[in-house]
Amino acid sequence: MRFLGKGLLYMLIFLVSAFIILPLVFTIAGSFAVYWGSDLFSAGFTLDWYRKVFDQYGHTIVFTLVITSLTVVINIILGTMTGYLFSRSRSRWMAIVEEILTLPIAVPGIAIALALIQTYAWMRVSGALILVGHVIVTFPLMFRIVLGTLRTKNFQLLDDCAATLGAGVFYRFYHVILPSIKSAVLSGAIMVFMLSLGEFNMTFFLYTPLSMTLPIGLYDAYSTLRIEAGSAYTVVFLLLAIPLMTLLHRLNQTSVFSRNGGV
Repeated sequence: MRFLGKGLLYMLIFLVSAFIILPLVFTIAGSFAVYWGSDLFSAGFTLDWYRKVFDQYGHTIVFTLVITSLTVVINIILGTMTGYLFSRSRSRWMAIVEEILTLPIAVPGIAIALALIQTYAWMRVSGALILVGHVIVTFPLMFRIVLGTLRTKNFQLLDDCAATLGAGVFYRFYHVILPSIKSAVLSGAIMVFMLSLGEFNMTFFLYTPLSMTLPIGLYDAYSTLRIEAGSAYTVVFLLLAIPLMTLLHRLNQTSVFSRNGGV
């Protein structure tokens, strides 16, 4: 009976995994097909769709990597410092501000994009408004990870001990706290990068022809009704996302990460 229950569990896991993975397999296969039809490879294999992606959308890859990298750097600086300051506060007003800072998670990306356009329209042409939007959307993620880690008793005790020895706030942050939570910060940075990499809803209302990100380019590739080109673009996107997901998974499994308050 126990063996039967275990077998059913593995069968359920297999079916769910197959249901999720199968569309990706067809997408990857379709990126090498000359024509996507009832017989996928009836017209043969080709790499032309990848050449087309890099010729027409190569600039979106470079621009996206710049935006996501800057988003990560800004969030590491702002998110960790803000989380540290909030972890030291017991003020009721700071608790209200804390909830306000996490609001972008609940607000639709379209609403954030329209608010940014109305407020900072002059930044849109340069593409800087996309960076601002990505920082706003991803900030709560880094902020919450750092804040949750620092609110554990061990880190509060570590900070208090450093303070009793005469260390100032910034010295304690950079030389005591930050090295102790580096695994949690790294995890947050990877998740911020992944979230920024795939952000579409808000970016769709902020982009210009010269400032397109990967998801916008992916939408444009599929909107041309050439599924093969869109499939090739999807594979390029996966080649960027999957290594980061693997790194995050391994990071969560390390004892160092767990000891340092990882989530």
